[in-house]
Amino acid sequence: MYLLHPLGPARARGYLPFTMAQPGIAERNCLLPLAGNLPFFLIAGTTGTTISHNPDDATLQRAGWAGTLRARLRRRNKGLKAGVLDFDQLEIFPAGPKHHYKAYCRQVRTTRAHQTAPDSELLRAHPELITGWPARTQRAPAIPLQASPRIAVALHLYYTDLWPEIETLLARWRHHFTLFITITQQNSALAQDVEAAFPGSVLRVVENLGRDVRPFLLLLESGCFDSFDLICKIHGKKSIGHGRIAAFGDIWRRASFLDLLATDTQLQTVIALFTDNPQCGIAGPGRFLLSSTPTAPRNLLGKNRATATALAARMGSPLCDNAMDFFAGTMFWVRPQALAPLRRLHLTQSFNPAQTPLEDGAIEHAIERLFNHAARAAGFQAAALAEDCEPTVFTQPLATCTNHGPSNGVEK
Repeated sequence: MYLLHPLGPARARGYLPFTMAQPGIAERNCLLPLAGNLPFFLIAGTTGTTISHNPDDATLQRAGWAGTLRARLRRRNKGLKAGVLDFDQLEIFPAGPKHHYKAYCRQVRTTRAHQTAPDSELLRAHPELITGWPARTQRAPAIPLQASPRIAVALHLYYTDLWPEIETLLARWRHHFTLFITITQQNSALAQDVEAAFPGSVLRVVENLGRDVRPFLLLLESGCFDSFDLICKIHGKKSIGHGRIAAFGDIWRRASFLDLLATDTQLQTVIALFTDNPQCGIAGPGRFLLSSTPTAPRNLLGKNRATATALAARMGSPLCDNAMDFFAGTMFWVRPQALAPLRRLHLTQSFNPAQTPLEDGAIEHAIERLFNHAARAAGFQAAALAEDCEPTVFTQPLATCTNHGPSNGVEK
């Protein structure tokens, strides 16, 4: 048994990348999310297991008999098992104070709920979710311009350092599209890079208000998407702060990209979905679909209940606690017509700068929960996408709605 102590660079980054090797098995890139100064126990279930990492990121030493005893006692505590990561029989779990450990467990449970835990099959099958995608060498050869579908990509890029990652993925597409980028301050270098990569793109500077939701609504309400058949709404998600595991934001963003746009093959799957299903109005990553039904009630509204309920009523389609869903992270494909009920509300003037720091409860959080609802109010259906599966189209979380007030559950 070993004890791993993360050092300054890894703690500042919020995660430790490492490579694991076992006899007869190919090396595997792994990621260990960190929380403050917590050290970690390492227990190898097979002999010959080795790990390698940047020596500036962590130190590794034998735990000794006292550390081994402490680790065994901790492993017997059922309430702490959620914090144990299992990388092919290499178990890693925190060794620090119990209250810090419990906070770490809550974060790991969140990643498991979305199948994005560091030791999940998803990350094993797609190490690029850990390491990122390799930089593009050249753009994929374009196919002749097609009249349909006409595609717009709406990208809000608060973190402009993420542009190379997104450029890499969009450059894989062979279907013509028009890129709309919203940023919060002038950036001439980025403008030049965008135009060089995708000529004819539209770059707009917007107020840093409403996260990625208000910039998207500004484009929608101004008619930028009126001549398009499909919109791909994405943003440079990092989810930094509020006690979150730093690496989770990167994995969440990349997993969303994987399901929505990471390859031309996936793009063709999306196009076929909307072409073959005229009633499909919105489609997002199935792993981040949160839903509430009478058989599985969840409080998806939280502090957004009053605002979301009022907005749904203004759309002419009352919101039902036990028959609703939304794509957490607010990345999806959508037909412009499917958002007509939301567009008619002209909400871009309703955002409050004082609410911007809120983790939950601002109007953007309420609107995030209403995109699927708006599509259904417009007479369309929703669909769930996955990188390796056929899309699943669903008309409603439930055919009938019985609203008896707030449901039980935990908001994600």
